[in-house]
Amino acid sequence: MKLDVIGCGSAFSTVNNTSSIIVKDDDENQWLIDCGPTVPRAIWERGIDPNEINVIYFTHIHPDHCSGLAALLNQWKSFKRTEPLDIFCQFEQRKPLEQLLNLSIWPETELCFDIHWHEIKTEFSWKHWQLATAKTQHEIDNCSLRITFEDQVFFYSGDGRPTAETKALMQGADVAFQECASFEALESNSSHGDYPNCVKLLVETGVQALGIYHCFDSEIPKIERVIADAEGLFLSRDGLCIDLTELKAQQYSVFSEPN
Repeated sequence: MKLDVIGCGSAFSTVNNTSSIIVKDDDENQWLIDCGPTVPRAIWERGIDPNEINVIYFTHIHPDHCSGLAALLNQWKSFKRTEPLDIFCQFEQRKPLEQLLNLSIWPETELCFDIHWHEIKTEFSWKHWQLATAKTQHEIDNCSLRITFEDQVFFYSGDGRPTAETKALMQGADVAFQECASFEALESNSSHGDYPNCVKLLVETGVQALGIYHCFDSEIPKIERVIADAEGLFLSRDGLCIDLTELKAQQYSVFSEPN
C-alpha cells in the first residue's frame, strides 16, 4: 500500500493544500480520499492521468473536503476520461455532491464516463480491499476509514475528535492519520482533535505510526517544536509519500526515530 498526501492543511490554510490523500495498491488501483478546493491542481501537478483514480471517498462534505469535485470532474471531462468512477459518500450527503457534478458539466447534462454512487457502510469491500468506517465527533457526520489489504492496515480520520468507535477502528494500524487542529487541549465536546489527545491515541490504539494533520496554521510551529520527542508521532506534510511495504520492512524506524 502506498500513500500520497495531496494535502494536510485545515480549511483555510495559506501554507498547505486542504486535507486529502491518495491510497494505491500494487495493481495501481487508486482511491482519492476527499477533494477540497486546492486538491485538483495538486493532482494535475503530479501528472496523474484522468483515468488513473478509480474511487473518490468523501469522509464528509464540508467545502474544504468536497468543493474541488466540480473542477476535478470538469478536467476529466475535458481530457476525455473513459473509465467509470466510483464515489462513496453518506446517503444524506449525496445530493450536494450531485450538484457539484452538475456544475462540472453545465450547461451539458452528460459526462463522457460513468459514475457509480455507493452509500458508505460500516463494513464493505472493493476488489481485494477490505474497508470499515466509524463516525468521529464532528459538526456534521464524518466517516473515518480503515483500509486493509494483504497484511497492511491504514486508517484515516477525516475531521473530528476520536470516538470509542474510531479508536476501535484504529487498533493496530500500520499507519494512521488523525485530524489535529490545535496544539492545546480542546473541550471534550469540540468538533476537532488536539495534540494531547493524539499522544494518548498512540497508547490506546497500538498504532505503529500516527500522523497528525489538518492543523490550524498558527498551531504548526508549536507542534513542530515538540513532535520530534514524541516517538511514533509525525507531522504530515503536503507531498509526503509512504510505502507501507518498505515501512514495515524497516520496522517503522522512519517514525520511531526523531523526526
